[in-house]
Amino acid sequence: MRGIGTNDTRDVEAPADPTSDGFKMADHLELEETKSAGATPAESFNYGIDPTHQKRVIRKIDLRLLPILGLMYSISLVDRTNLGLALVAGMQEDLDLAVGNRYTIIVMVFFVAYIIFEIPSNLILPKAGAANWLAFLGVSFGAILISMGFTKSWGTMALCRALLGVLEAGFLPGCTYLITCWYQRFEVGKRLAGFWILSVLTGGFSAIFAYVLTLLRGKAGLNGWSWIFIIEGAITCAVCIAGWFIIIDFPSKVKSFLTPEEKQFVIDRINNDRGDAIEDEINLRKILHHLKDWRLYFWAFNLMASTLPGYAYSYFLPVILRSGMGYSTSQSQLLSAPPYVLSAIMTYVSGFLGDRYKIRGPVIAVHQLITAIGMIITAYGRSNAFRYFGAFLGIGFLQYCVPGVLTYQANNITSHSKRAVASATCIIGGGIGGIAASVAFKSSESPNYGTGIWTTFAVSMVSISLIGVMDFWFWRCNKAAKQGLRQNEGRHMWFYTL
Repeated sequence: MRGIGTNDTRDVEAPADPTSDGFKMADHLELEETKSAGATPAESFNYGIDPTHQKRVIRKIDLRLLPILGLMYSISLVDRTNLGLALVAGMQEDLDLAVGNRYTIIVMVFFVAYIIFEIPSNLILPKAGAANWLAFLGVSFGAILISMGFTKSWGTMALCRALLGVLEAGFLPGCTYLITCWYQRFEVGKRLAGFWILSVLTGGFSAIFAYVLTLLRGKAGLNGWSWIFIIEGAITCAVCIAGWFIIIDFPSKVKSFLTPEEKQFVIDRINNDRGDAIEDEINLRKILHHLKDWRLYFWAFNLMASTLPGYAYSYFLPVILRSGMGYSTSQSQLLSAPPYVLSAIMTYVSGFLGDRYKIRGPVIAVHQLITAIGMIITAYGRSNAFRYFGAFLGIGFLQYCVPGVLTYQANNITSHSKRAVASATCIIGGGIGGIAASVAFKSSESPNYGTGIWTTFAVSMVSISLIGVMDFWFWRCNKAAKQGLRQNEGRHMWFYTL
């Protein structure tokens, strides 16, 4: 459900007057008629641009924004999750990672740094500019990755992982923040899903790429795992340098990419949908005010429940395939890839259906439940085929959850300042999921990881319950808004997305 109304003047600037800057009074009257008939309000305006031109502008934005951000993020995701592949390619022996909890520590320090620097990075982005900041982060963590290929001790590797966490902290929230600022609420789901799909496929087939890179073993006196980091780091630097020339800034700041009429069209339609096309000032008072919103922590937990099994599969599936199912190192790397094809399909299908039927929470809950069941099958299946089916089920339904939760959150907040804080706090939950995975999936329990499996199951059930609580609260708020008893987010006849 959706509506249109006035802004919350505490957080955002007022939208354009409906009688000026591309709006016509006839459009406003038509809106009132179509709103009562159940039409989507934003679609009833013509904005002074014919519908064919409108579609061309949106497609122009899609092609300029989504592919490069998707490619840059997919590479960053590979960078942080290739540790498990490097482990089975000789890193464990070379760096003595089988001693104590060394591998667990190397996995965990990344996420500690990642969590700490989420919000600061997102606050820098609008001041530095989206292209400048995201490209800087990408080139920097690419350089760190290259250096990881030359490490000779586990302590140096841990330090590199911590630095990687500092630099990657702002990347996903920055990409999410930028994408959600360009589109209406029920356009975001399939676009975040499309953005995410590239990372899903790249992440899945990174296992095959990593296997190819291990064949360089012995070149320049380096083991195969070193070449995984060096080559992938070099690719990261190259792609992110190109990204600096391609990424566009926020709608109100963009210059040569759109004509003045097209820019006004984008601003008007966003204001018409949620009233926050123009950035409001970000300051400490606003940050602290936004952090009082209990929903931010529910969404953070939802994302933690989504990333915990994701990181578990990334870091430990190759180990399960090799040690638990008896496959060779090369077979375990190659078999890690196919489940991600199903996950790419499910991610887009669910994102598309969520936009079409304007629903978020229940779709996420179903995916989390099936993922939890898949992990149990992976751990306790009686045959290798059944366990591998569990990996298909778990990974296949898991990947939608991350863009699903980010869309769920983005649909239910307004103002740029809150969007910056909310996307960062949400992804802090994702970082906590990584820490939980590194702690719960104990090396001593390899290859079954009982503690990790049941921790993941419990967290998933709590997450599903929180979605139910939040959707019930949204339903009550929407009911009161329809009766004129409240204004959601300070906007008249504006409805939360369940």
